[in-house]
Amino acid sequence: MKKPLYILLFCLLATGISSCKKWLDVKPGTQVIQDEMFSTEAGFNQALLGSYLQMGTGLYADNLTMTTISAMGQNYQTTATGHPMLEHARYNYTAPVVKLTIATIWGNMYKAIGGVNNILDHVDQAKGIFLKNHYNLVKGEALGLRAYMHFDLLRMFGPVPVNGGSVKAIPYIKTFSKELSPLSTTSEVITLCLKDLDEAEQLLSVYPEIVYNTEASADEFTNYTRNHFNYWAVKALKARIYLYAGDKVKALQYAKEVIASGKFPFVNRNTFNLTANQDRTFSTEHVFALNLPLTKALVDIRFRLEGNTTFQSSTFFLTTATMNTVFDIAQAGSTDYRYLYHIRTFNGFGYSSKFWQDGITNLQLSNQAPLIRLSEMYYIAAEATTDLTEARTLVNEIRINRGLPALTSTFTEPIRMQEIAKEYIKEFYAEGQLFFYYKRLGTLPVPRSAVTMTAATYVFPLPDTEIEFGNR
Repeated sequence: MKKPLYILLFCLLATGISSCKKWLDVKPGTQVIQDEMFSTEAGFNQALLGSYLQMGTGLYADNLTMTTISAMGQNYQTTATGHPMLEHARYNYTAPVVKLTIATIWGNMYKAIGGVNNILDHVDQAKGIFLKNHYNLVKGEALGLRAYMHFDLLRMFGPVPVNGGSVKAIPYIKTFSKELSPLSTTSEVITLCLKDLDEAEQLLSVYPEIVYNTEASADEFTNYTRNHFNYWAVKALKARIYLYAGDKVKALQYAKEVIASGKFPFVNRNTFNLTANQDRTFSTEHVFALNLPLTKALVDIRFRLEGNTTFQSSTFFLTTATMNTVFDIAQAGSTDYRYLYHIRTFNGFGYSSKFWQDGITNLQLSNQAPLIRLSEMYYIAAEATTDLTEARTLVNEIRINRGLPALTSTFTEPIRMQEIAKEYIKEFYAEGQLFFYYKRLGTLPVPRSAVTMTAATYVFPLPDTEIEFGNR
């Protein structure tokens, strides 16, 4: 794969965004020279933010959360002619629209990886310019982001993990260079991800705090740390990766460490008021989230049915009956916070309001795309523990904190997996995790899909340009 040699200053494209103004002071039309940029602490700050913003471009503000990956997890009814996700939900990888989406994901992910690699190529030799513990934070975040993005690429382009780790999957790129990187196997990618995360964990341990402050005078390196790849995000990603790799002992260990930290309190079910605070994504529970300025425009196009005469071919929804099944309305599910605050109905259809930006006055709550939630740590622990009673307790902790009654029946192994699957569908609706959950387990068929699934159906093909120019 050929990669351009330039700094990823994507904030230059985000004119008027307050978070960029706090991080950047760049004259319009100027080209920042690489050596000059990495001669100051502020320059590293610019480059790091550029990588975060690139993660939103066609990726975590779009294809990898609420649109493509969610459609492939069958979160939506997409059967109408002309629906933008029609062929994606059919796993029709030869359709031109799907090939274009895959090429966009691949290209933009490696651009963002190139940005963090450029930081990592320069940070050690510039160590002396950093104040406080900022060297640790910049390098730790960059390593964590590199692992995070490579692992998501593996979850898309790699084989179903139960098929073994010896299949060539994706290149794990560790330098900012035009040199071609070979494809690594699933096992090699996982090993490299964990190696990066081990180093990131050590570096970021100097600042394990979770901070809400977004004042202009605050330390930009420790400002609203849920939007940084923080110390606890490292542990949470390790839990996710170890479960994917089949190491339930390590997955349980790291998931429980995040839970036990107490850093991510559940939304208070006794005082929560959506009308008052508009915290639709339950931000206190975000272990890692991105603040993405394009969220509102995308949400208004895809999740607004009222007044849209063509909504069945342009928006994302389920029939009310299907939505009621998803949220177990017949089994007391009508009190579920995720149903009450995230789902709207219109003319027999249900659709998500989770990412609506209406009425938000607290900018800390706007444009949040949660990528790792506290709840996932409970689900990982519930799946990984050998104690079925403990598994039920962990699932019940989420249910109770979502306004649902606790499960009282004894857990058997099938019941454990059935209840966890129900939770994934409800908790991560429109967030993109459900397809990856099904793939990890090799679920055949995918619920609500008419496609005859095979292990190969779960694997994204490499883009045509990557095959051609990369000699794959």
